[in-house]
This record gives sequence, structure tokens and C-alpha cells, in this order.
Amino acid sequence: MIFIFERMPRILFKNALLVTMNPAREVYRGDLLVEHDRIAALQPAQVVERPETSLAGDEQKPARVIDAEHCALLPGFVQTHIHLCQTLFRNRAEDLSLLDWLQQKIWPFEAAHDENSMRISARLGIAELLAGGSTTILDMGSVHHYDAVFEEAERLGLRLTGGKCMMDSGDNVPPKLRESTYNSLGESARLLRTWHGAADGRLHYAFAPRFALSCSEKLLREVAERAVGEGVMVHTHASETIQEEALLLQQKNLRNIALLHALGIHGPHCCFAHGVHINEQERRMLAQDGTAIAHCPSSNLKLASGLAPVVELRRAGVKVGLGADGAPCNNNLDMFKEMALAGMIQKVRLGPTALAAHEILEMATIGGAACLGLEKEIGSLEAGKQADLVLVRLDRLHSAPAHAGNIYAQIVYASGAQDVDLTMVAGRILFERGEFAGLEAPRVIAQAEEELRRLLLRLD
Repeated sequence: MIFIFERMPRILFKNALLVTMNPAREVYRGDLLVEHDRIAALQPAQVVERPETSLAGDEQKPARVIDAEHCALLPGFVQTHIHLCQTLFRNRAEDLSLLDWLQQKIWPFEAAHDENSMRISARLGIAELLAGGSTTILDMGSVHHYDAVFEEAERLGLRLTGGKCMMDSGDNVPPKLRESTYNSLGESARLLRTWHGAADGRLHYAFAPRFALSCSEKLLREVAERAVGEGVMVHTHASETIQEEALLLQQKNLRNIALLHALGIHGPHCCFAHGVHINEQERRMLAQDGTAIAHCPSSNLKLASGLAPVVELRRAGVKVGLGADGAPCNNNLDMFKEMALAGMIQKVRLGPTALAAHEILEMATIGGAACLGLEKEIGSLEAGKQADLVLVRLDRLHSAPAHAGNIYAQIVYASGAQDVDLTMVAGRILFERGEFAGLEAPRVIAQAEEELRRLLLRLD
């Protein structure tokens, strides 16, 4: 049975621990009212509730009241670097460093995608994201079939900024992934016209050149110019490994950040994934330009890429978000895992006070929204913002006893994706207590198994 959760005109969350992430970073027990796709009001809990102070006044009773007494209500997580096209390849690219991982496994897998396998890969990934409280992502697709990703995000309700991967150069790129510059730009332009602003503004396009080693300078210059002209994001990889930096120095006599800057790819509309090997001069450049970094701790650890200087980036004024990257390089898309690892990595690097739990949750919510230029719409619980929310249970064995005095630590280090009770995007409940709007988990798993089997038969 497929569940269809229609958007209700008014939903009231009662007696939740509201972790607002608003400018004052307020945390208090209270009620939150959703009207249509927006947060209408927040109110601290009353010792003795009076009708005139209740958000659920008789004149406009909510269609549904949700008892959230044992839960924290948070803004939905914002993942600033995801590859939905890779979810199907989970557990199939192990014990390799980045370039070998790409050339031996991921690029051949991506080249074997057809439209249906891309669709199921996106469907599987979106379901996992919603079940774990992620409501918004910045996604990079493969070279082909990106309409299928947008279609799945539109149907399943995810808030997505994304685009097709662009690859017109580089060594060991499979023929099915190597494009001409003309075709890469043309297909990107078509997708932009079709999808940017679709689904009532929930979907946005982003130019997605893979990384400097797989893109010509001509392509990167065109992307820089067109992104500014169209008012859309640029999403690429940068400074992920020492090997990548060495190759660029050999080929271009420039490091990643300087090369992208020289070609025009920089500014508040740009988000670079990883930034592991960024020096002090590059940190100042990123901060001055307003370019964001997506920190992907589990990916960086599993591919042995290194430990990103997140504390130094934030101190320099660089916007930093969090992302799980693709499922084959960390094996899941769990923001709770990314938050915990982000904190522990910096503690190992710089000491136990290096990165506080509230700073980590900031990167996962309002900070991630700022990386996507969406901080005025999402990322915090404030009246007038989009109702992108996640309800997290606090009464589980592995996280008890609850500690409202340091709820940030409980969420970052003790909680997990299994504690997500409900996920809402734009006022619509998309996941609740194991059930999804518009899909059945067992059927999605069966579809993924079948599409992977077919894809493996298509490998060159």
C-alpha cells in the first residue's frame, strides 16, 4: 500500500522542544503552527493554557494536532553535497583512493546508467534522505538522464538544487561520459529552462562541472558566465585530494581554488565540495568571494582524502555546510553520521573544544541553507519561513536520558536517523513513523536490486 499524505491547511505541533536555529539560537518547549507551506507561528508552552494564547484557537482549529512531547522539532537538514545518481552503487567501490575509485568503479557504473536505473537510484536516495530528516540537497548528477532525478524529487517532495554532471576533458573518462563542450552546455541549458523554479520553487538548477581535471577551461569559463547571467548556482568539487592538487599544478601551474577563481567560478552562488587541502591564502580568497564549502567528513575519511580544515575555514568567514556525498564513498546518506564525524575530526585535529555541537547543527541547517542562498526561506524555525521540519524522538535507549540543557550534543552525538519520527517539506508530511508519501520502502528496495542487476550487465 502506498501512503499519500496530503498537505493539510493547518498542522499544530504541541509541546515540542523547539530547536529554532533562529538568530538568537533559542531553544524552548512550545508549540509550532504550520499553515499550508509556511510556519505560521511559534509559542512557548503555557503553564496553564488559556484559549486566547493558544495557537489552536476555536475560530481556526488545525486539521491535525501532533503531540511532540518526547521530541525535538528542528529545521530540516540541508545536505550541501549529494550524488543521487550513485545510490545504486552502494557497497561496490571499496578500499580505493579518489581517482582510482572514480576511474575503476564509479565512472564505469555511471556510464552504464539508463533512464530507469537513474530514476530508481534517485528514488532510493531520496527515500533514505527523507527518512533521516534531510529536506534539502545540493545534488550533482551524472552526465545523462538528469530529468529523471528532477522528476523523482518533484514527485516525492524533496527540495533539490541540482544539475547534470559536465565532463568534456580528462584522463580515463569512459566514452559514454565524455561530452563535447557544446553538448554539455546545451543539455545543461535545456535542463535549466525545464526545471529551474519548478514545483512551486522547490526545484532549482545548478551548473555542475565535475572537477577541474575533467573539464576544459573553455567549459569552465562558459559555466562561470552563464551561471551569473541566469542567476543559478555552480556546484563542483575542489581541493579534495593531494593527488588532484599535484596534477593541476603540473597541468595548469595553479592549485584548484586559484584556477577556478581565475576562470570566473567564485562568489556567493558557488559551492565547492570538500575543500580538504585548502591553505590560508585560499581560505581568505573564499571568504572574500563568498564561496561556500561543503564538508563531507565520512567520504573524506573512507577515501583517505584527508581532514578538512573546517575550523579554520569558519574562522576565516567561509560558509561551510555538510553533505554525505555519494553512497558508494561512505555507504549511506545519514546527516547524523556526518554531524558526529565532523565534530570528532576537528577534536582530533585541534582539541576537544575545537567545534561545538551547536556549531555543527548550524552547519547542518541554517549554515547549509546559506551555502545554497536559501537562508531566508529555510534553515531555521521562524514564522514566515517554509515549513521544512524534522521531528526527532528523544526517548530512545541510545540517547536517554534527554538533556534539554545541551540538546545540541544529544542530537549531534547521541541521536541517529532511526530517531526521525516525521519529515515535512513545504508543509507536506513526506515521512512519518516508517511510512513514506508516494512510495513503499520494500518495493523501492526490490526495484534497486533489479536495476543494479541490469546495470551490471551493461558494464563495458
